[in-house]
Amino acid sequence: MAARGSLTERFELQSSDWAGAALAPQMPLVGEVRSVLDALQKGDISASAYDTAYVARLRRKGHEDQLAFPQTLGWLLRHQNPDGSFGTRLAVPKERLLSTLGAVLALADLPPNLQAGAQVHRARTQALTYLHEETADWQTGPDTAGFEVLLPALLDEARTRELPLPYERFNGIVAQRDAKIGHIPPRLVYNVQTPLLHSLEYLGARLDVAGIRTRLSANGSFANSPSATAFFLTRGDDDRCWEYLDAVVRPRTDGSLPVVQPFEVFETAWVLYNLARANHRPAEAHRHLLGLAQALGDDGVGVSREGLRPDADDTALTLSVLHRFGYPISMGPLRPFEGVNFFMTFPLERDPSVTTNAHVLEVLQACSSFPRQHLLQQKLIRFLRDARVDGDHWVDKWHSSPFYATAHAVFALLAPAPDLCQPALRWLAKAQREDGSWGWFGEGSAEETAYAVLACLAAPPAMIAGLRLDLDAAERFLTQPQEDQVLPMFIGKTLYGPTQVVRSAVLAARILLSRRAS
Repeated sequence: MAARGSLTERFELQSSDWAGAALAPQMPLVGEVRSVLDALQKGDISASAYDTAYVARLRRKGHEDQLAFPQTLGWLLRHQNPDGSFGTRLAVPKERLLSTLGAVLALADLPPNLQAGAQVHRARTQALTYLHEETADWQTGPDTAGFEVLLPALLDEARTRELPLPYERFNGIVAQRDAKIGHIPPRLVYNVQTPLLHSLEYLGARLDVAGIRTRLSANGSFANSPSATAFFLTRGDDDRCWEYLDAVVRPRTDGSLPVVQPFEVFETAWVLYNLARANHRPAEAHRHLLGLAQALGDDGVGVSREGLRPDADDTALTLSVLHRFGYPISMGPLRPFEGVNFFMTFPLERDPSVTTNAHVLEVLQACSSFPRQHLLQQKLIRFLRDARVDGDHWVDKWHSSPFYATAHAVFALLAPAPDLCQPALRWLAKAQREDGSWGWFGEGSAEETAYAVLACLAAPPAMIAGLRLDLDAAERFLTQPQEDQVLPMFIGKTLYGPTQVVRSAVLAARILLSRRAS
């Protein structure tokens, strides 16, 4: 990568070239694209029942009988699922288990005057019933980030409070926790900026309150996590943490908390990447590109400029976006993440990510020639080839739908390994629903349909010729009003939906479909 200063200078030099390149009226969906770009940096993201429950445990200073954020309890009571659970309604049992157990603990922790209420009692009873009767399948489906260390911590708290739960059902999770953190130095979380900080609550009663203060971010959070920050405040105190949580809660107005905040690098990189897939290079994107360039360092970039350590996925997407908008890139910022057989999203990662490696492969193809380029390309292709499910599609740890993983793998492999894409395109064609949509969880969604459309239209016409694809029906589906256009499907500690990222994917698909028809 060029030095940060020189890259910034290139942005400034080229800004005059962009002055006349604003979104032209003849471009399709120009208003919608402007709307997405204008909304960047506002932090639009779905609510997390898990994080909201953690913040609902906090008390006002000097008033143990009053909640610090009473609106969080209201949100929890309004958003309990019909079956008594909290969290997603999708078939992701681990997320629902974690969110429901977190909510039960919050309800059990309420001041006596609030616990006596009929609505609270009913919500707690229904959630406990769910945990007894509906969690036999808890080990199925995708993992959520940190699940194997977070669930044991919640179960330990539940035992301390003598909550009536089927503890024996979850005995295996302790072995999974030990496998994850057994090889990690116990003091690591206190000494370096590790992803474990985002799940700080896994420490439970073992937290060293004084020792962890040095890891507090400049924005007052622990790794941009409302739940980790609230956990700290249940054991320690710091005005910066209170200010962070207040700043997150206040603009949301409904009492909910998200799973991460801020996340501006991730949001910007994914939005511009999606728009670039529709060949949009709007002048309005210039200031956002400059922000990405300034955030990118020699060791990469993370979800946000502060709070979270660099990771390969955000680094690769940032590099890819800069390249697509005409700026020089290199593999330099991705070197810290190279492993023996694949690239790691984070150091010490046990399970590699398909989409992270696909994004790295895209960057590799965009770089100028260098000595190890071919070897790295073959490594990444082998990894993606071997990671296929049933030889025709992909799943990923960062998104619950295989349509996301498959689309991003196809984007990366079309040029260097088209033979791996043909089965994936056939799989996508077979998965299209009668109404033109794609959806993994019982019905079609705009987001998943967008990924399938983008993958199919990225392929040369000869590759999709003969496939039973109804792109006209897909376009009709994407243009009709969607009740839940942003369904939380990205995977963090819980499922989440980054609003502008999803909107940009749908817009990109609609733009390409409209051009196909014109």
